[in-house]
Amino acid sequence: MTLKFESGYVFQGTNSDIFDFVVEQHTLGPQDFQAPYFGAELGFRATEKVDLTLAFGFQETSKHSEFRDWVDEDDLPITQVTGLSQIPFAVGTKIYPFSRGRSIGSFAWVPRMVAPFIGLSTGLVSYTFEQFGDFVDQDTFDIFYGDFLSENVGWLTRASAGMNVSVGPRFLFSLEGRYNWARAKMDGDYYDFGRIDLDGFQLIGGLAVRF
Repeated sequence: MTLKFESGYVFQGTNSDIFDFVVEQHTLGPQDFQAPYFGAELGFRATEKVDLTLAFGFQETSKHSEFRDWVDEDDLPITQVTGLSQIPFAVGTKIYPFSRGRSIGSFAWVPRMVAPFIGLSTGLVSYTFEQFGDFVDQDTFDIFYGDFLSENVGWLTRASAGMNVSVGPRFLFSLEGRYNWARAKMDGDYYDFGRIDLDGFQLIGGLAVRF
């Protein structure tokens, strides 16, 4: 069994109506939804070349913005905060095309220094999308304070490729690229926006211990 703690960066997908809307209305861009990632993974050896995995993580971004086309009566910006957080949970497999090490005698095992792998996982991702601050009523043009929220859960599919670099028999570093495919319905204050794009490419590094 291996236990890995990992961190990295997520290049968030923004191909849905809610992102189009907030980028058009506010001083935001697709890059503002990129976020750091933190997580952990348990790996259970099924065969010499296959692991079963359980993984979870957390990513969050929060950005200040203002309306592009509106100011208040004092010619000051109308400001708000936009945030997106995600918590993915996935079960899957990792396949190692080459041997991960060799046995010496009956008790000793020497790991291969570099062990490349590919992986496929499925699971769930919960998200929270929130905006709070000052907004403009499009009918009366009044400025008001608001707090708008959508929270839901969607299915997740993940493909990955990377390598483990062993540092002795018990510890290893991991470098990995992942792509997540995920969509979820928007609810609450954003019900009319349909589904939110939760796709994203992750660059991940981790430190693991073998048991």
